[in-house]
Amino acid sequence: MRWRAAKQRPSLRTLCAAGLENGILCAEDRRLRILTRYISKDILAPTLIALVVFSFFFLINTLFQLAGLVLQQGLGVGAAALLFVYALPMLLAYTLPMALLAGVIIAFSRLSADSEIVAMRAGGISLKKMLRAPILMGVLFTAVLLSLNLWLIPAARTQQDVLQQKTMRTENLLKLVKPGAFFDRIPGVLLYVDKTDLARNLYDKVIIFQHPGADQDMLTTAAWAKVIQSSDVRSLAFLLGPGESVIFDRREPGKIQVMKFQEQTLTVMPAQTPGGSSERELSALSLGELLWRMHSPPQAQNPQIARRMRYAYRFELQRRLAGSLIVLIFALIGVPLGLFNSRGGRGAGFSLSLGVVLGYWVVLSALSDFAHKGVLNPEAAAWLPDVLAFLVALYLLRTRTDRPRERRTGGLSAMVSRLGTLIPRRKSGARTASVTRSEHWISVTDRYLVRQWVYYFVMITGAILLIDWIIEVRGLSEFMTSRHQWWLLLHYLVMQSFGVFLMLLPLAMLMTVLVVLGILEKGNEITAMKAGGISLYRISATFLFLAVLMGALTWGMGEVVVPAANRQAQQIRDTIKHNRFQRLNSTFNVWLFAPDRGALFHYDRYEPKTKVFHGFTRYSLGPGRQTVTGIFYAARARFEGEHELNYRKGWQWAAGASPSFRALGQGARELRMKSSYFILPAYTEGQTLSAHDLAALIRDLKRKGLPVYQQKVAYYQKYADTATPLVLLLLGLPFAFSTGKRGSLYGVAIALGLAIVFYVLQAVFTTVGEMQWLDPALAAWAPVVIFGLSGGYWLLNLRS
Repeated sequence: MRWRAAKQRPSLRTLCAAGLENGILCAEDRRLRILTRYISKDILAPTLIALVVFSFFFLINTLFQLAGLVLQQGLGVGAAALLFVYALPMLLAYTLPMALLAGVIIAFSRLSADSEIVAMRAGGISLKKMLRAPILMGVLFTAVLLSLNLWLIPAARTQQDVLQQKTMRTENLLKLVKPGAFFDRIPGVLLYVDKTDLARNLYDKVIIFQHPGADQDMLTTAAWAKVIQSSDVRSLAFLLGPGESVIFDRREPGKIQVMKFQEQTLTVMPAQTPGGSSERELSALSLGELLWRMHSPPQAQNPQIARRMRYAYRFELQRRLAGSLIVLIFALIGVPLGLFNSRGGRGAGFSLSLGVVLGYWVVLSALSDFAHKGVLNPEAAAWLPDVLAFLVALYLLRTRTDRPRERRTGGLSAMVSRLGTLIPRRKSGARTASVTRSEHWISVTDRYLVRQWVYYFVMITGAILLIDWIIEVRGLSEFMTSRHQWWLLLHYLVMQSFGVFLMLLPLAMLMTVLVVLGILEKGNEITAMKAGGISLYRISATFLFLAVLMGALTWGMGEVVVPAANRQAQQIRDTIKHNRFQRLNSTFNVWLFAPDRGALFHYDRYEPKTKVFHGFTRYSLGPGRQTVTGIFYAARARFEGEHELNYRKGWQWAAGASPSFRALGQGARELRMKSSYFILPAYTEGQTLSAHDLAALIRDLKRKGLPVYQQKVAYYQKYADTATPLVLLLLGLPFAFSTGKRGSLYGVAIALGLAIVFYVLQAVFTTVGEMQWLDPALAAWAPVVIFGLSGGYWLLNLRS
């Protein structure tokens, strides 16, 4: 009876409602609810800011891609907006756990730094009661992630594929065709035109190359061509006239077909891209499809492949469940980390959260490979990272008490804070004059601002690089199959970090200054400086000088360090992904055209070490380039000297000759072009070359009749990038001084908003410049000029 009576005892909430227990328990319950709401609000604000910050870095590539699709390939703005919306569920699945962890760390860091934890302990509130708010937030975010992982992400991926198939018609690619340049964006098809008239879909002096069958090559030349409507969205239909088509089979080169026409319809079928499969990615499978495939009979004939596929389905289901629960565990980890980080600030909170997430995803990626191979049970591989994270949370909660602790004098934060003390101080002497009194060329105020800037700049740039590492690890984890590849991945991350740092240096500069000014404004230090006779312009001068230094650093790194690091990073990435054919425009499937000599050249592959061309072909064109007068082919060819080409397994065909076809075997042939004409540089991207190298590349590509629009924009962009930190700061400073005491997180939000506008504007102008709608120099400098003039105007009109 006693047990039944105890079991039926009314709850605390019922007692409070009834006014029993003399109101003591009711007051305690109300106090606990007030405390939970207070901590939850403290967690929510930095969580939302962190969500925006992390999402921005994940979305920056997507924004550039969408701008290119709209301007280059004619994708509608509405379709681009839908593609952006469909990308959000997958993005939130990555950033929500990171954001909540950062929010909890920052909130409890502030509570500890402001001695509110001590006040709560004095009021009889234990750490367990403080956990109520982060646990509730974690449960809420877990429910959101469950809906994303199980339903929204598969549906969004499916709709994304359907929308891309509807909007990305092959004929839209023709808007990228430029006169006097090869167009190879359609797989297996080459297109060259002298003049274009997009309004009428009309092209003058056209050359079309394609593969109508296995080992067959077809070259069509015509005086004009017009695009007509095709029923198949993947094919192109041209109305041509007058001209001819030449078809030859590499297995039987003697059988060459020549078809002349006055007017003809030609259907171009793009080649199927390698690796194309009807099997959708695992993340696009709905919950019902996953369960059906897990329990259905194996489709593959090979038992080992069927077993691995079933393991993959089981792991994918458990990964979605475990990936949803990890946000609750991250919330628990964030509490002790926040208490440890009581003096580290928000920058350290972001860095700590990124470090934890990076470690979690590295472990998950390593275990996922074992699960797909069948080495480890799929359920164990999916849940083991959560279990390890939960054990870490319990350990930290048990070892970290909520008693106040003395500030540590060592550690990374203290070391970073000492970087600003490298500037010498006065050793003695009282200061009775203004605080801006100069010591040579730098004042006390300058040294103080520089120390603050250095500390937060290191924190913010470290957080940016950690975000980039997380993105790269998630993208390359599926290729990690051995310990050697993990070392390669680490080497790759280090090498590509230089380029990422250089690209996002203006954002880091702007964000750092806004955070520093927000903290100074909140602590009334800006008011004290103005009371001491220091104007806002004088404060701005220090940061503007730092921005000029960052511009000089941008130029130096862009000319010396970053190009070599990016080239090495590309090589390592190719090695990790086993991707031998990534740079198709340099050594594989190369086309060269010499219109003044009526010659079209092509080779399948070039080996730089042996200097051997495989599948070397020369097409001789008649007057007006409407007929093919001859073809020379060699299975292997190599230059001896500047002009002499030695070949093996060659043959020659000449129109109107008798006999028209001759097998040449091996021999030598004199060419009027130098051997260097046929060799393209291994790297043509702006980020892998310095400004000097880009200028030389532009001259070389022009000489070979190849397009240089992209290289020209990249060349001028090198110079515009040096001014980007300064102009972004010019526009950000008026916002920073007008935010009042809203804190550093408000400055972070402003910095991200300005950066999003700038990078989107830069992507639009870059795309316009590459399409020749705008002069390359103007396209590269336009965003800088717009932001610089706007920022300068607002800064000069600021009450100082």
